[in-house]
Amino acid sequence: MISTITYTVSEYNSSDSSVEVVFTRGSDEFIYKKIVNIPHLEDGSVDEEYFEKILEDQLFGVINKLKVGAITFQDPNEVQSFPVGIAST
Repeated sequence: MISTITYTVSEYNSSDSSVEVVFTRGSDEFIYKKIVNIPHLEDGSVDEEYFEKILEDQLFGVINKLKVGAITFQDPNEVQSFPVGIAST
């Protein structure tokens, strides 16, 4: 059973083309981050109604991907380490 998933949209300006959205799993507060495109109207302002639809669709997609194991949520307090390699030409 999937616990409740909520999302928080980072701050953005009307001129931004994308924004980070943080999805939080309610049972343990683990997170999954995603960059989402911001739709604009012809006058350059954010299309708020369409943006809300996009966010709800993204939430639905995250829930479905979590159900099938296509994504994992991370502990926000865990330090992420990335492998370091040597490039060769």
